[in-house]
Amino acid sequence: MSPSSLVVAARFPFGRYAATPWYRSRREHVGNAEWPPSPWRLARALVASGHALEGAALAAQAAALVRRLATVEPRYRLPPSGEVVYTQWMPGLGFDDSPGASDRSDNGHTLLAVAPERLLFVSWPGLPLDVGERSLLARLLENVRYLGQSVSVVELNVLDELPVQASDEGEAVPSNEDAEGHDRGAIAASRRISLLAPEPSVSLDQLQVSTADGLVKAMPAPPGSRWVEYRVITPRRRMHTPRPRIRGVVYRLEGSQRPAVPGPLQPATPAVRREAPSLERLMHVAWKHAPVLAEPPAALDDDSDGRAERVRVTLAVPEPTDKLRWLLDPGSLRGPSVDCRPRLERIEWESGRIVGARPDRSTELVAFRLECERRPPLADAIIVAETFRRRLLGVAGRSLGADEIPARLSGRGADGAPLRDDHVHAHFLSSARDAATIDYFAVWCAAGLTADEAALIARTRLPALRGARIRLVPTAEDRLAGPACLWRSHTPFLPVRHPKRRRGAVVHAPAEQVAEELERRGLPPPIRVEPAPGPWASFRIVRAAKQGSAPALGAHGFLVEFEHEVRGPIALGRNSHFGMGLFLPADT
Repeated sequence: MSPSSLVVAARFPFGRYAATPWYRSRREHVGNAEWPPSPWRLARALVASGHALEGAALAAQAAALVRRLATVEPRYRLPPSGEVVYTQWMPGLGFDDSPGASDRSDNGHTLLAVAPERLLFVSWPGLPLDVGERSLLARLLENVRYLGQSVSVVELNVLDELPVQASDEGEAVPSNEDAEGHDRGAIAASRRISLLAPEPSVSLDQLQVSTADGLVKAMPAPPGSRWVEYRVITPRRRMHTPRPRIRGVVYRLEGSQRPAVPGPLQPATPAVRREAPSLERLMHVAWKHAPVLAEPPAALDDDSDGRAERVRVTLAVPEPTDKLRWLLDPGSLRGPSVDCRPRLERIEWESGRIVGARPDRSTELVAFRLECERRPPLADAIIVAETFRRRLLGVAGRSLGADEIPARLSGRGADGAPLRDDHVHAHFLSSARDAATIDYFAVWCAAGLTADEAALIARTRLPALRGARIRLVPTAEDRLAGPACLWRSHTPFLPVRHPKRRRGAVVHAPAEQVAEELERRGLPPPIRVEPAPGPWASFRIVRAAKQGSAPALGAHGFLVEFEHEVRGPIALGRNSHFGMGLFLPADT
């Protein structure tokens, strides 16, 4: 929006705005709030303010000022706002009008929630007012108490210039003009509305016509007014995703020439020391970046054989990933002629969580291939998960005793209460290559499985869920792990919290909950979370054995992108231990 010689700022101190557009009845409040306030509404407010201050004489001056303003179509800059629908209980049409009357009928209304600290700006480009006109306008505006309904308490002021536009502010401009300040990629929505505006020849009598006159209210537009088409531009709201910062990494060393590491149990022999490269030669690039390291890279001898199996690099100050490409590309670390390759094993993030520290997948995942004439549909993944878990607990109870069922499999502690272990106990996950029928089933436990627990899982069978025998064939395939940068919903994400509206903005929206759940799982913040289409409404999302799964929150699909590859499985949201909220690498 370009600078203007005349700018009016409006603040709604109660955070509420309510106004019914012209040609809408009082029973059409819901979804029909007039936003922004029309030029006609502003004009009538000025005339009403003149009447309240000095009567007809000042009202006539206000009408002359309105005619001056009507020569230019105003532009609007809009603060973020959100609809609030409420029910107002009103007396019925036929009831006893007495203090004890109880006959009531409901009448829905729509308010707009606008943060009290945010301003609505109205500008008239290229319309300079002289000192007397600006003084009159400021005096009239100061006496305007509300716009629209009485709940729309307002404070109006004349400004000397238009402030710099905020990134979350929208615009409403006449359709024949262009909006400024928003590039095409930053626009989330553009729609057309019609606002009632005064004609440049409007009279005082026309401006103060009473809306109590049913005939006037039924007119498409009152005398002295016209409809002006506006284009409303809504900016794209970007989710705040803090840049992930790394505080250290650990590499696994592969190859015959691993660095020598003297130790008390088995010191490196002279032959090993002659044969093995120094750690400085191996981590040549790391030494070049020594000023950013807390200490030189440290060799770790896991089995005390005198050779390093791993190398730890710790930064003096956590840095964002885009500044550490040298650290995240192990192939570029080595010096020349070194037959030892460092492989990135894990990343230690600033939050203290560790990502990727899963050297032995066989202790976490037991997977099966489903062979069946009529495989269960993917939409019934939650039923398959519940059925398998119920049978697994039966197998475990018969083998170990009902009181000795492993908590990692049951998800419950010795007291019977659900485990609060950051979701590291067993997940029962299904997938389908054709996105229709389940052909792969896995039990994944981030905390790891003992050999006895894995054996119990392997002994468990599924019944004939669709009237056909199901055969579970153990497989080493791990289609859930990735790694990948881009992940897509395979089963619907079920929100764990109710979205709420706070100061005109929605908080705890499903996309925000995805980012929060990723952080709880120790994964880095995503750089993108956007809705993904899919048959999410066709999925069963309520467990048979547990009520209160909040189906009213809906089922959603998302596309999640990370700055660097992360390992799965990724299962988020409500009922994620029973097959819901499963994400797969987008290229699978």
